[in-house]
Amino acid sequence: MGLQIKTLNGIESVERPPNGGRAWLIVFAAFNNMGIGFGIPKSLGVYFNDMRDDFGVSNTAISWLLTFIMSMLTFSGLFAQVLKKWFDERQMVMLGGLMSCTGMVICAFAPNIFVAYFCGFIMGAGYGLASITCLTQVSQYFSTNSALANGIGLSGSTAYGVMLPYPAQYLLGEFGWRGSFLILGAISLNACVFGALIHPISVTKDDQSSKIESESILQEKGYKKDLVNRFKHRVIVRFLRKYWIGLCFIFVNLVKGLTMYLPNVYIVPYALQLGFSESNSAVLLSAISVGDFIGSFFSGLAISKSAFLRKSILHLMCLCLWCMALVQLIPIRTSNFAFLVFYCAAYGFGFGVNATTSMTIMTLYTAPDIRGTAITMFFAASGVSLLVSGVLSGTIVDIIGSFASVFWLTFILTSTTSVLSTACTAFALLFNNGQIVFRSKAAENF
Repeated sequence: MGLQIKTLNGIESVERPPNGGRAWLIVFAAFNNMGIGFGIPKSLGVYFNDMRDDFGVSNTAISWLLTFIMSMLTFSGLFAQVLKKWFDERQMVMLGGLMSCTGMVICAFAPNIFVAYFCGFIMGAGYGLASITCLTQVSQYFSTNSALANGIGLSGSTAYGVMLPYPAQYLLGEFGWRGSFLILGAISLNACVFGALIHPISVTKDDQSSKIESESILQEKGYKKDLVNRFKHRVIVRFLRKYWIGLCFIFVNLVKGLTMYLPNVYIVPYALQLGFSESNSAVLLSAISVGDFIGSFFSGLAISKSAFLRKSILHLMCLCLWCMALVQLIPIRTSNFAFLVFYCAAYGFGFGVNATTSMTIMTLYTAPDIRGTAITMFFAASGVSLLVSGVLSGTIVDIIGSFASVFWLTFILTSTTSVLSTACTAFALLFNNGQIVFRSKAAENF
């Protein structure tokens, strides 16, 4: 097994990931595309009230729009697997930039909320294609320092998230939310520029060794044409026995996704409901991004340099989730601005550490030939839960009439996620030597 890098001069074959040189240029591209792909959707909470009043709809309806964008952002990895038949990674990133720009521009002229929903699907799919494809390439370019590379790439969403609320607030005052969307669409188009920096890297298998392995499996299983159904049943049973812990962690991510983006969406309208100014509300949104940036970057650096943290990365993820659950008590119990800033920074820090540890787990416990599929399933699980969280949170707000109810919901669901994650980690350590996803035989020594 080896790797092929598609350059402008042709195909370059290497035995191991580059781990440096051009690989850091891929990290730079991922940093910026993660910033565009996740940073812009995170800042759309600034336009929550204005879009609701313009369209004349409820909080639930606007929550659906923002949820569509975030859920399609994570679902787009599934589309990327299909598009690989016709496009390479560089082309998919550029396609994502065009889609996100198109969705933003059309949404700026949307006559009603239903057209905006359609635009949300286009925007989210475009942002996801550009950002997740870049991040997948980072995981393929590094075998050492992967935690640091993932941390830098992921921190792009937070770096942009820190900067964007203020110009977003300014653009809202000067041009309204529709004019702001036109400008954000132009910014989204820059994903194509960063996508041009990517030299796609892919895993190649030795055809001869694969053939020998396939023949040995067939002989070992005693495969016969008249026993196809029985063989398929055995394959399914073996798959479940082998990957059950990995599937449990994907389920945990499904539950975790119900609450991950709720504070980003509701912290601004919640602050406005408490009587804070628009500028102070933007400070809260930026505090989440600042904490996220610090958590992503420094956790990646620490994990890369510490063998103890790499060995205990499952424990670190569980600890992070418990902390994220506990800090939800702050906006529930107090409306003091200083405490809310601390809450936003702490939640953002936990979010950043959790994102980096999750991506590093995907790198540590999966082989290069199945890593893209694992990351796709990881993000797709979040997409399913994001669809549910939008309507659930919006409905609760409409019924209770207070945005504080969202943080009660976040506390309950994050606590549930922490319990499930702790249970899965315990099972992985007790019954599976800490492994959550098995490497394929062809890549055990890669």
